[in-house]
Amino acid sequence: MNGEPAETATAAAGLDGLGWPGAPVSRGTARQGDDEASAPQEAVMKVTERHGDAPVPAGVRGADPDVSGDENDVAVPVIANAGSDMPIARAARAALAARAGSRVWPRPGACRIITIANQKGGVGKTTTAVNLAASMSLHGLRVLVIDLDPQGNASTALDVDHHSGVVSIYNVLVDGQPLAGVVRAAGSIPQLYCAPATIDLAGAEIELVPLVARESRLVRALAGFDDSALDYIFIDCPPSLGLLTVNALVAAPEILIPIQCEYYALEGLEQLLRTVDLVKSHLNPALAVSTILLTMFDGRTRLASQVAEEVREHFGEIVLSSIIPRSVRVSEAPSYGQSVMTYDPGSSGAQAYLEAAREMAYRKAPQG
Repeated sequence: MNGEPAETATAAAGLDGLGWPGAPVSRGTARQGDDEASAPQEAVMKVTERHGDAPVPAGVRGADPDVSGDENDVAVPVIANAGSDMPIARAARAALAARAGSRVWPRPGACRIITIANQKGGVGKTTTAVNLAASMSLHGLRVLVIDLDPQGNASTALDVDHHSGVVSIYNVLVDGQPLAGVVRAAGSIPQLYCAPATIDLAGAEIELVPLVARESRLVRALAGFDDSALDYIFIDCPPSLGLLTVNALVAAPEILIPIQCEYYALEGLEQLLRTVDLVKSHLNPALAVSTILLTMFDGRTRLASQVAEEVREHFGEIVLSSIIPRSVRVSEAPSYGQSVMTYDPGSSGAQAYLEAAREMAYRKAPQG
């Protein structure tokens, strides 16, 4: 009875053998000269002894009524149940929910075609197109992203090959090839597709000028494309109001405008709305601004809140309740050929885009 119980000694030896620096040891087993190492362990054991009401795992002191507790029993640290409310735990639950796509969102009666446009660069057009599409696909919807930006960033984020020479949306607009011939499956997300853009698209603005019905090349391609198997088509525009953007505005009945929550955000918006009115008057009577999304919101600044308030006052209900915060993860994701929904689904940016996509999915398309 003078030595340690055999089970205790065996457990302690096993943990020491794994090299775990915090391995619980029974009192009296610490080696001389290990004062610094034994001090934290003794502190843990003292804290553990004070939590007599905490739930104790089976096999540990007090768990088995047939085992009497004495000073030679193994002492283990008690982890507070509050850990389930820690930010890491919340992010983990959010990540699981986002990746699982547990609930299928409602499908529209017919495929919704939405152009994402803003001639100001760096406001999150491509990021919005990619992450809204990924969010919807993860929840059972079938989505196509048409990349009209010569930089091809949406194609990169969706892990679709778009080097020079690849058949792309350029061939559809300039050569009149069928749209179905350039559509590719996007990355590892099922039911998500992309019509990629290559650098050849940079010259399309000039090449389209002499063509007949140059503003309607994309809408003609969509008219010959069977979209019955799709729920949404997002058209990602370049940061300009040239012929590529005009083609996108003519092709879609809906326009989504991402607005950056910064000082220059509203400058130039008037010009975009004027272009929308011109297209509506002469080329696409069904066109309407159906959605506005506030992006790159920095809650630490008063200016961001002021911009958000002004946008909501001016545009009313078409502004989504969800606001996209600044997020490093959102910026990192494309370099890995992913949307943030698969790169880090528990991040604040992923959750914000998920909520924005949910809002859109549950909203009805505007009636023209």
